[in-house]
Amino acid sequence: MNDEAITMILKYLEECLFEPKRNWPRSEFDRRSYSRWAVNEILELLMDHPFTPADIVIDEFIIKMCYFSHLNKKGDQRFMFAIDIAEDIQSLLTQ
Repeated sequence: MNDEAITMILKYLEECLFEPKRNWPRSEFDRRSYSRWAVNEILELLMDHPFTPADIVIDEFIIKMCYFSHLNKKGDQRFMFAIDIAEDIQSLLTQ
């Protein structure tokens, strides 16, 4: 079960990735918004796959985001932000 990982990630989301404010610079607002999106996607994947170890679920998410980043022709950074936050979560869970 991934209950412990989910609890840790929710705490991380609440403490470190609070919602961005409207008056933030656009780049910071985007970074925070995409990071929060990535965390919520990871949480959903963990809940959908409760018997798959959290590190494997997150690795698969990172691989998917690398693929999407490669396909991305717009040049935006949303998938790179998602990879960064997924790696942060992995390191949080291995502490």
